[in-house]
Amino acid sequence: MKKSVVYILSTDYAGSHWLSLLLGSHSRTMHLGEIKRLKKPLGKQGVICTACQDSGSCPVMSGIGPENLDSLYDIIFSRIDPQKEVLVDVSKTIHGWADLFLGNEAYQRKYIHLIRDPRALVRRYRLTGSINRDIARRREIFRQRRTFGLGMAFSMDRNLVCACYWLAENQGITRFIHENHLDAMSVTYEDLARDTGRELQRLMEWIGLPYEPAQLEYWNVKHHGTQKETYNWVKEQKTRYFDLRWKEFLSEQEQGHIARDPRITRYLVEQQLELLADGLTRHTRAVV
Repeated sequence: MKKSVVYILSTDYAGSHWLSLLLGSHSRTMHLGEIKRLKKPLGKQGVICTACQDSGSCPVMSGIGPENLDSLYDIIFSRIDPQKEVLVDVSKTIHGWADLFLGNEAYQRKYIHLIRDPRALVRRYRLTGSINRDIARRREIFRQRRTFGLGMAFSMDRNLVCACYWLAENQGITRFIHENHLDAMSVTYEDLARDTGRELQRLMEWIGLPYEPAQLEYWNVKHHGTQKETYNWVKEQKTRYFDLRWKEFLSEQEQGHIARDPRITRYLVEQQLELLADGLTRHTRAVV
């Protein structure tokens, strides 16, 4: 089997680290976290490995920076167990990261488009609603004004602005995949949370490795690279967590307004996705 790099492409707050840890807990794979941080000069990269931050330099990530970024995956593969055949890169970013490696034919490249319910992301965006972030989101909507209309960038409806930003980000990922004819698969956070084993098996078979049920207990594996320390309690309690906090945060009227937006509806239909009462699904079930 040709060694592979799996790129997880998603918005922020979509569960990408969780998915990467699940994929990277296979006996022949490895989670890398957000290795886009290695683009920064040495000494300015911040924490590049959660597991090693208190115990010296990471044996997998250390010493990699702008000067040897072209050999990033070569270096990592040379430092890890030779039985490891797949690296999982959860940098999420297209421009300035995933697109840098489009011409690298040394490895098989696969791309997972992870999509989370727009209602969940509206909640999350509103909770991280600093002025600078709000301006950045509106700027992205303005850049795509042909899709959203000029007025949307200046709308007072923060829920709809956040939902349109979610749409712009996911449409960008979809275009990147289609325009570059990439080997890609989509998965929703909600499907993964509802039936983790089934979705993980589907992804692993597509990657080319047999699913291992032990992957579900990802907390039993020491993972190098970045991890979300906010969710350490999940690993410590050795449990699973399905985040549906948006159902309490948003009123039913707000939820419906987002779910019925024609631009969002059109995109979901194109991607063969549905919005249900408990989140976004790629499976055909009763629609909300």
